Amino acid sequence: MTAFKLFTRSSVKLDKSQNESWLNAILYLEPAMAVQILCKGSTPACRGSCLTNSGMMRMPIPTNARAKRTDMFLNDNVAFMAQLSKEIDSLIKTATKQGKKLALRLNGTSDLDWTDVYNKYPEVQFYEYTKRLDLVKKAKNIANLHMTFSRSEVTKDSTIVQLVESGVNVAVVFDDKKVKPTTYLGFAVIDGDTHDRRFEDEKGNIIGLKLKGTLKAKSIARASGFAV
Repeated sequence: MTAFKLFTRSSVKLDKSQNESWLNAILYLEPAMAVQILCKGSTPACRGSCLTNSGMMRMPIPTNARAKRTDMFLNDNVAFMAQLSKEIDSLIKTATKQGKKLALRLNGTSDLDWTDVYNKYPEVQFYEYTKRLDLVKKAKNIANLHMTFSRSEVTKDSTIVQLVESGVNVAVVFDDKKVKPTTYLGFAVIDGDTHDRRFEDEKGNIIGLKLKGTLKAKSIARASGFAV
């Protein structure tokens, strides 16, 4: 059994999300390793401007940690799942001691189907971003899961409208060189950078995220239309 941690409990986004009511943690895996793609719905621009290319996520320590977790997930999945359950059990106890509820993201930098885990822990609030419409559909039947769809450069405006009108909020990355709009495609834009507790968002909105990353990553996002 490995001694390293699967969940990250402190980061810029996480620190904004912790409050008196919620304890938050995120599982960060490597989006792609060798021939294995852990983000099946990703696009070239998405991969080029991925969160793993921004801030501290680019540094050796978090990069190596993601690689180590992902290697374990792919090559020793039984041990990985045992460790995941152990850490979730521990986080539930910590949250309870603090008088808080537990909120977890299992797809911090991946886009996998964790339905079995969601169902195993009905007392935990899970929340994810996804580019997979099949996971959006599946989430509607999981009471303790909140799913936000993430727009990419290949997402049709009609798809966004259909999703938002059906009650699924859509995250849109806006160019940081421009003023973030108050509406997009006729829907109100919520500032998604103030905190990460997407399960608190009202339905029927666009979640506005500011473009982040290196100059190269931002250039790819702008040129491709990934950022608008």
